[in-house]
Amino acid sequence: MKYFIQVTLTTYIGAILVYALWSYITFSGPDQGWVGSLVYLPHGPRVIFFCFFGVSSLPAFFLAETTGPALVYGDQYPDFWAIANIASLFSVVLAVEILKWSRVTTFNYSILNKINFANYKFLILVIVISALFNSIFTNLIVSAFNSDMQITVMVVFRFFIGDIAGAAVFFTYLMIMFQLIRKRKIYKVNDN
Repeated sequence: MKYFIQVTLTTYIGAILVYALWSYITFSGPDQGWVGSLVYLPHGPRVIFFCFFGVSSLPAFFLAETTGPALVYGDQYPDFWAIANIASLFSVVLAVEILKWSRVTTFNYSILNKINFANYKFLILVIVISALFNSIFTNLIVSAFNSDMQITVMVVFRFFIGDIAGAAVFFTYLMIMFQLIRKRKIYKVNDN
């Protein structure tokens, strides 16, 4: 129970901070929603927290993804986005399960190790596959509840690229931060 509470709090705080940063950048510009979908930062934490903490991170992410927009939009936040948030979380779970089932790669790395493709292959594949599922599922759900929204191939492609770009920005930040931690020997890392 203590582990679940720690994971939930860590996930919620991390997700809400990233969501707040993303929404501040997105909604302070003139093309509010369009620009935000090109670099969707919350996809990175969604992948990394689920890959590291598993199912324990899902309640916190659902809470962060429903309270985050409510803080930005207030009462104007539509209720059907909660269903779209479930689809977003399900897309990461589905991507991880597909990769585990296919045995294309193993999940045996640490984010503190030296950076190479072998260490990060699992995360890269989860990012790409879940971005594809998320762009399709979320847009289908939103278009089903909102008749004003037209779903085209370009919209789905924009969300797909946005999830990948947002995760890439988030992971680049994490890799730089953890490499600085390694170099400054703030945290003891075994390089073997």
